[in-house]
Amino acid sequence: MTTRMAALNAGAIDFLTKPVDPIEFMARMQNIVSLAEARRQLAERAEWLRQEVDKAVRELREREEEIIHRLTLAAGYKDPDTARHTMRVALYSEAIAIELGLPEDRCRDIRLAAPMHDIGKVGIPDTVLLKQGKLTENEFRQMQRHAQIGSDILAKSHSSLLQLAAEIASAHHERWDGQGYPNRLAGDIIPLSGRIVCIADNFDALTTERPYKPAWPYEQTVQHIIDRAGTQFDPVCVAAFRRALPRIQEIMELDRQQRAQEMADEMNGASAA
Repeated sequence: MTTRMAALNAGAIDFLTKPVDPIEFMARMQNIVSLAEARRQLAERAEWLRQEVDKAVRELREREEEIIHRLTLAAGYKDPDTARHTMRVALYSEAIAIELGLPEDRCRDIRLAAPMHDIGKVGIPDTVLLKQGKLTENEFRQMQRHAQIGSDILAKSHSSLLQLAAEIASAHHERWDGQGYPNRLAGDIIPLSGRIVCIADNFDALTTERPYKPAWPYEQTVQHIIDRAGTQFDPVCVAAFRRALPRIQEIMELDRQQRAQEMADEMNGASAA
């Protein structure tokens, strides 16, 4: 009896004692074969189900990404420069997230969600949004509303990617010292995604020409961000930004080449017409 229990505890499926009855032996063998076949079919079914779940998740993710992409196109429809800005911010944000050591899928999600940071500008009057010059104090207050509007547009989605985009839209103008908007959050209370995009957004805004200012030199902009670590920006994110600068410069150069090619294509098209 002790040997029987030891064998069963070790994983034996069945146990025969001598002398072995041939009829009993054949019956037990058939049962073992049937059990093995059932286990094989169950394993195959489980693998099929796993593949189907993975496929459904991928398809859902692709739909979420398409929604993000199309909403981003809509947000930049009035102003092509805004569309390029959102994509650069997305790539800068991903570079910073990588240097922070975030998981690969989280870095990718931040890149996908970051272009939505200014989606709330669809709710800002064109007289303010497209003004060619410095905003008045009242106009600036109107412009500030875009952070909350963006959050309101995206926040109630069941999509985790759109929820992240809502978080970024709401938090990307908050400041480490609590003097930002719309909720005057401070320090670690500000979502990390917002702290990352805040730096990327400021860097791109300063290094590109706007109706109310010329583009800042690269070195001046970098120093500006470094000097504001601990006040406007999260010091840890600023350190990651500094480590990401080689990749950020590559992104800037690639964007410059793409813009130059687009301008050349437009000129060639105009000449052909």
